[in-house]
Amino acid sequence: MAARGNWPLTLNALYNAVQFGWIWPNVSFATASVILYHAWFPFCATLLGFVLCVRLLRFPEGEIRRLDAPERGGRVALPTCETHYEWLEPEGPPMGVVVVVHGFSGDAADVRPLAAELRKAGYRALVYDLVGRGHSGCRDALHTAPLFVSQLSELAIALKLPDAFHVVGNSLGGGVAVEFAKFFPDRVSTLTLVAPVGLRLASRAHVLTRIPLVPEIMFRCFLRSTVLAGLEYEWHDVADPKFAKMVESYEDRVVREPAFGRSLLSTARNFPFEELQDAYAAAGASR
Repeated sequence: MAARGNWPLTLNALYNAVQFGWIWPNVSFATASVILYHAWFPFCATLLGFVLCVRLLRFPEGEIRRLDAPERGGRVALPTCETHYEWLEPEGPPMGVVVVVHGFSGDAADVRPLAAELRKAGYRALVYDLVGRGHSGCRDALHTAPLFVSQLSELAIALKLPDAFHVVGNSLGGGVAVEFAKFFPDRVSTLTLVAPVGLRLASRAHVLTRIPLVPEIMFRCFLRSTVLAGLEYEWHDVADPKFAKMVESYEDRVVREPAFGRSLLSTARNFPFEELQDAYAAAGASR
């Protein structure tokens, strides 16, 4: 059966899409849709076209940033991304500066209670949103360890932190902190890790993120359900009132944070969760 349509025009449109900045999954969806359409498989073409539309609506290409201002703290434009941060100042002269790094799906609010305790102890505490979380932006770069290390290093320079400061990392923040210490050992006075990633990785989550297409659909089309399922899997007691409060917070974040899902998926795929043991061993041996 003869194919239909104008192939040169179609190919030119796909080329322009690549030039415009579409990433390879979107280009592949569009290409497959066009091929199926020209091969007289309109139903399949419509289905792939629908998935492509959802991808573009839920995960826009290029840089993403929140337009609403944060209730606390400020934002600073860094080469890595626009970053939201907040200082918690002690009442008297500070004993030192402590940077507290939050976890995989959290934001600065998650570690603010810990930072508040450090402030009570006399430290000047800094919390911030990692790339694509909270009020920090996202520039469509792969969420590798160097990306998060660069963000912290750039933030330290922009806020004129002392030559050496204390670093506390929780969950993913522990991985970021130990990688930062590996690249900038002279800038870390002490390194404190709270339930850091890399010591044990949930095999189901690891395998899931590497299956073609499935995680794309889950994180792009069903982000709310995916995030809440992850919370329920990790939470010890879902009947705890704190869990209900956490769920409410994450439901709000799914709506308000445009880069949230894209950043979670990119981090799950590109952060070296299974390759941090040597960094932890080196950090322990150096103290």
